[in-house]
Amino acid sequence: MNREQLNKWFQGAVTTNHQTPKVYVIGCSGLSQYLLAVEYKHQLEPIKIDDEPVHYESIDRVKEELMRLGVDRAYLRLHNAYDECGSSDGQRYCDVELSL
Repeated sequence: MNREQLNKWFQGAVTTNHQTPKVYVIGCSGLSQYLLAVEYKHQLEPIKIDDEPVHYESIDRVKEELMRLGVDRAYLRLHNAYDECGSSDGQRYCDVELSL
């Protein structure tokens, strides 16, 4: 999803009282960058500019972008790339609500 589409979606939701999409900040234990994604039709769609995913260098930069968009709630999805044994339930990530 293009960042402009997301921006319009949030602006439209504010003016028409529609529900905003669930926003995820995606991080991986082995990387120092974060991605933004929204849940659309039960799948995560990364936020893109010119068909390239937008990367953020810090969680603070992500929070600044979310506040600029008017997002009031987001979830940090952390993937563990080093889980060699795997978890018993098959889930390789955890979601934590971010305080904005």
